[in-house]
Amino acid sequence: MGGVGAGATSATARGTMSPADVRLLLALALVALAGLFAYLVAVEGVGPTALALTAVCLAAVTVAAAYLGRRRLASAGQSLFSLVREGPASVPAELAEPLTAVAEALRSAREERDLLLAALDASPDALLVLDAEGRVRFTNAAASLLLGRERASLAAQPLTWFVPQEAAVEALRRVRRRGGSETLTVDGPGGRPLEMTVAAVGVGGRLLVSLRDLSEARRVDQVRRDFVANVSHELRTPLAALRSALETLREGALDDPEARDLFLARAEAEAQRLTKLVEELLELSRLEAGVAGAPHQPVDLAQVLTRAVERMQPQAERAGLELELRLPPSLPAVQGDAERLERAVVNLLDNAIKFTPAGGSVTVTAAANDGGVTVSVADTGVGIEPADLPRVFERFYKADRSRKQPGAGLGLAIVKHIVEAHGGRVWAESTPGQGSTFNLFLPASP
Repeated sequence: MGGVGAGATSATARGTMSPADVRLLLALALVALAGLFAYLVAVEGVGPTALALTAVCLAAVTVAAAYLGRRRLASAGQSLFSLVREGPASVPAELAEPLTAVAEALRSAREERDLLLAALDASPDALLVLDAEGRVRFTNAAASLLLGRERASLAAQPLTWFVPQEAAVEALRRVRRRGGSETLTVDGPGGRPLEMTVAAVGVGGRLLVSLRDLSEARRVDQVRRDFVANVSHELRTPLAALRSALETLREGALDDPEARDLFLARAEAEAQRLTKLVEELLELSRLEAGVAGAPHQPVDLAQVLTRAVERMQPQAERAGLELELRLPPSLPAVQGDAERLERAVVNLLDNAIKFTPAGGSVTVTAAANDGGVTVSVADTGVGIEPADLPRVFERFYKADRSRKQPGAGLGLAIVKHIVEAHGGRVWAESTPGQGSTFNLFLPASP
């Protein structure tokens, strides 16, 4: 191809190029691009559609080369056909190294892209990339879940369709105009509170939007506030009664044996109430921290249930209730701590007795099933409203119906932690006005 090189050099030296030289350079560029494309197809295996496009491109190059009358150019095009047909082994030695480097760079870039996409999909926060017009160009899996839409249906949609508040719209405008980032709280689909963070990407006016569901955080905060209110009330009530009893005694009741005994009994009862509250708080704290976990030893559950019922029988009689224990001839042993399991059953019985009117009944049953034992405590009490039922085992939670009863709402939370520490589970069933059944399942001892 010495003639071609000389012609090109001569033209360059003169500072001008003939039309034939221009066509030749264009054809050479086309051959180079087609060669790279053909090599990537052969190495990466893009598929039949890409191979067909490559063949069409190479055919155009060969025709152009033949038209120009450059035999070696036409031969180069033919060698690229061989590359598509026969694979990378047919690449000329002088082209193999640069083409391989390009292919490796593209493969590395693709791996980094796949890693980045996988990391974004693993994020628990919803992530969206918006273009300069505010339309969605990318979403991760959490965004699809939070917004309740398939990822394909989110593409090219304006974010304001899902978060239409004016505050969100203004935040997008400010960040796009000023750069930086901004965080605010907005209402998402279904009225769920969302923490929205908008950050400028710095490329083509794009924005990165992060959405985090605040529903759970607000629920936890509500539970905390309920706890503070409940415990404050439970502490103030016995302390006020103690103070009143002591003041009465100091003002002269000590001289009256009957009044003295009455107010001393009241003071003792209130002191016991305070002691129980502190003990429950400490017990729940230990359970949540995993301190003094359940020992691994077989437990006779029938004996545990019998002792719990015997302990609570006097309280049931004072409340005018019938307390009954129904056990099968035999039960499999469970693994764990007999004292803590008895505490769990006692708490269930205390709860049932507390909310069952006089003349009602509380029944304890047990049955072997599903590789373990299910214990049920059923009462004929006031029942639990559907809205409260999913939360009865939450720490510090008290349903509205329980506001008149003493206690900080810790008993059922303690039951849940004890049972789960033994590898079991708890659940409740109820019909308002007809009663409730609290169940716990414990796996059998191996």
